Amino acid sequence: MASRRLGGAAGFALGAGLRAMAISGLAFAGLLAAERRLWATALLLVSGLVLVVVDLVRSTRSADRTLAQFIDGLMAEGYERPTTPVGLGELGLAIHGALDRLSATRAERQQRTDFLEALADTVSAALLVVDDKGEVTAANRAARLGLRATAGPISTIASLTPETAQRLLDLPLGAREIVRLADQRAMLAQVSGFATPGGARRLIALQTLSGDLDAVEVKAWQDLVRVLAHEMMNSLTPICSLSESIALRLAGPHTAATQAEVIEAAEVIARRGHGLMHFVERYRRLTDAPAAAKTRTAATEFAHGLDRLAAAMIGADEIAYSSSVQPSWLTIEADPDLLEQAAINLIKNAVDAVRGRPGAQVRLAFTLEEEQVALTVADNGPGLPVADPEGVFVPFFTTKEGGSGIGLTLARQIALAHGGRLEHRPASPHGAVFQLILPGA
Repeated sequence: MASRRLGGAAGFALGAGLRAMAISGLAFAGLLAAERRLWATALLLVSGLVLVVVDLVRSTRSADRTLAQFIDGLMAEGYERPTTPVGLGELGLAIHGALDRLSATRAERQQRTDFLEALADTVSAALLVVDDKGEVTAANRAARLGLRATAGPISTIASLTPETAQRLLDLPLGAREIVRLADQRAMLAQVSGFATPGGARRLIALQTLSGDLDAVEVKAWQDLVRVLAHEMMNSLTPICSLSESIALRLAGPHTAATQAEVIEAAEVIARRGHGLMHFVERYRRLTDAPAAAKTRTAATEFAHGLDRLAAAMIGADEIAYSSSVQPSWLTIEADPDLLEQAAINLIKNAVDAVRGRPGAQVRLAFTLEEEQVALTVADNGPGLPVADPEGVFVPFFTTKEGGSGIGLTLARQIALAHGGRLEHRPASPHGAVFQLILPGA
C-alpha cells in the first residue's frame, strides 16, 4: 500500500510538472508569435495556455478538496468517503483502503466499549470513575440508581455524606474500607486507579454489606469471646504450672537455690499476669488493633523469660527445647507484652505439634537479618498443611483436635502492629518454621 501511495503522489507531481512545462512553453511560443505579429497563432497559443492553467488549478483544487474531506472524516471519526475525483487512481485507492481499515478498527473498538459498559451495568457494586479534581466522569447503572450518582463533583452525590465523599477521595489505591452512606447503610469501598490521556482516574467500587454485615458483627462478638478465652488459657497454663512448681519447692527443703528458683518463677508469673491484663484491655475495642507501646529490651533477657514459659508448657514431655540469640548484644524495640503473647502462641503451637513424637525438638532463635530482628520458632513436627499452607493464618482454622485456630492470626496481627510481618515455611526434612520479623532497633 505504501508503494501505491508513492505512485499516486509521484504521478500527481509528474502531471503538475508537465503542465508547468507546457505553460512555460506555450507562454514562450505566444511571446514569439506576438513579436512576429502572428496574431492568430499567438491567440491559439494563449488559448492553450489558459486551458492548461485551468486544468492545473482544477486538478490541484480537486486533490486539496479530497484530502480535506479525508481529514475532516478522520477528525469526526465518521470516515466519510471523498466524493471529488482527483484523477489520481493510486492515491484514491490508498485513501479508500485506509478508510476501510479505520472503519473496521472503529467498529471493533465500539463493540468493546459497548461490551464493557454492559458488563459494568450488570455488576451489583456501584462503580464511580473520578478524576484528580474529584469530579465523577462515569458511573454504572448501580451507581446511578443506588447512589443517584451523576456527572459532577463526588461531594454532590446525595447518598454520600461530605465526610464519606472526602474519605473515598483520600483512600490510597488498593485500599478496602467499610464506609457509611447518608442513610447509614454500610458499604465496602474498594479503590483502584488507571491512567487515561486526560490524566489519572480513580475507580471506586461500593458494595452493599447490610444484611451480611449484621450477621458478621454478631458472629464477631462470639468470636471475640473465643479469642479472649484462648489467650487467657495460653497464659494461665504456664502460670498454673509455675505456681505448682513454687508450691512443691516451698514444701521441700529451703536452700538458697530453691529460694532463687521460687523468686524467678514468681517474677515470671507476675510479669505474664500483668501482660495478660494489658492484652485483654487492648482488645476491648473491636474496631482497633492492639497498639504497640514499644520499649527497647535485650533479646537475651526476653529469650530467658520465654525459656521459663516454654519449660512450663513442655512439662514432663520428652521435648528437646533450645534457644539462642545471635549476636549476643541484639536488642528488640517492641511492646514486650504483645510480643511475648505472640511468641507464646508460636511456641505452644510448636510444642503441641511435636508432643508425643520421637526425637521431638523445638528451637527458639533471635537473629539479626538485613537490619531486621527475626524471632524464629522451628519444630520437627508434621509440618504445615500441604494443600493450603496459608490456611493456618485464617481465623479459627485449625488442624489440632480441640484447637481454636486463633493463635497464629493474633500473632500475625501483633507483628503488623509493630510494622513487621509473620512468615512461615516448611522445615527440612519435616516440620514448620515461623518467623516474626520486626524492624531493626
